[in-house]
Amino acid sequence: LKLWEALTRLGTMPGPGDVCLDLGGSPGGWTWVLASLGAKVVCVDKAPLAPHVAAMPGVSYLPGSAFAVDVAEHPGLSWLFWDVICYPGRLLTYLTRLAARPDCPRLVCTVKFQGETDFAAIAELAAIPGGRLFHLSNNKHELTFVRLRPGEDHGLDRFFAGLPAAPPAETP
Repeated sequence: LKLWEALTRLGTMPGPGDVCLDLGGSPGGWTWVLASLGAKVVCVDKAPLAPHVAAMPGVSYLPGSAFAVDVAEHPGLSWLFWDVICYPGRLLTYLTRLAARPDCPRLVCTVKFQGETDFAAIAELAAIPGGRLFHLSNNKHELTFVRLRPGEDHGLDRFFAGLPAAPPAETP
């Protein structure tokens, strides 16, 4: 449900012709969604995909760590999905390097907090150009980070543009 909500809020989603990396994708819920939309999906995880997901057309599985993935080894990559259990600082390091690349794909990443909420990491993620952070209805102790390519329209932008301005704060 998290992925469907994130894509709905983005106002765009992968489809035929798109190449997606699903990092931390086992047992395959997000891979199943992406392949069902017609995208080619490469799932990277230490644990295998569920057999019915691994058998879907356009799905491939690479055993290993998400942190070892070099996006340059995936030509035509249009989307990167991340649902890896890790500290937010580690995700921040990965995303900062990735966002600096001119060929950075669209990003949908779960930011998982273990123990205390890492507000410093939240602030740094929010500062990544073009990125958005939000709490989805199915996020528990986590947030979702999204980023489209420069110049692409966020459904979120259209949504927020249609909201009325907040009333001025009352002063005591």
